[in-house]
Amino acid sequence: MDFPEIALILLVAFIFLGPEKMMELATKLGDLLRKVRETWDELRYQMYMESINQKVLEEQKKVDELEDQEVKEDGTAGTSQDAPNGTPEGTQKQTD
Repeated sequence: MDFPEIALILLVAFIFLGPEKMMELATKLGDLLRKVRETWDELRYQMYMESINQKVLEEQKKVDELEDQEVKEDGTAGTSQDAPNGTPEGTQKQTD
């Protein structure tokens, strides 16, 4: 719509509704547009958070799969606290 078309519509509405009704209509229209914008922003935010949560879950799944593969290959959980020579730390004799 071009500006002349919008101006003509506003002029016709002003003539039929009068200045008081036009102000009420403009106020209600403004409130409606604000609510629509807030709802749209909330929806976009929820979709954004959902996509982030999905990425985090996928990354966690990959990490879990890698840990499972390490356990299967080594037979350990990968958090062993063995001494450098392969014996458990608690069973190694100290020689001072």
